[in-house]
Amino acid sequence: MKQFKRSAVAVLSAALLGAAGLAATATPANAAQETAGSASTAQTVTLRFDYTSWSHWTKDASDASHAGTLNAGWNYVYCYSMGGTVTDVGRTSATWFLTDDDSGNKNVWVSKVFLARDQVNIDVPKCQ
Repeated sequence: MKQFKRSAVAVLSAALLGAAGLAATATPANAAQETAGSASTAQTVTLRFDYTSWSHWTKDASDASHAGTLNAGWNYVYCYSMGGTVTDVGRTSATWFLTDDDSGNKNVWVSKVFLARDQVNIDVPKCQ
């Protein structure tokens, strides 16, 4: 009975998030650990980015840490952490999201300044 209740709650939660235009996806805790090269976190959150941006190996905007590119649009992130301050497109932030970019790089960082304004208050877990 408990398993049925959990399944029903998961289905209803997904439906409500979808109806609200919010997409949050969860994966089993062991799935993230079993996938080579992905962050060891139990949940991913899907966020919309207004701008295509560089991804970085470290939480700074230096050319030396440039990894690849994260395309504008809906992208998933694992968690957030504080890092170097970035000012671009009229915004400033020291928050960085851990993600896998569209260039095939795993566990790279993207600055929050490129996040769509209507997405800034969506709950993202803090990186451990």
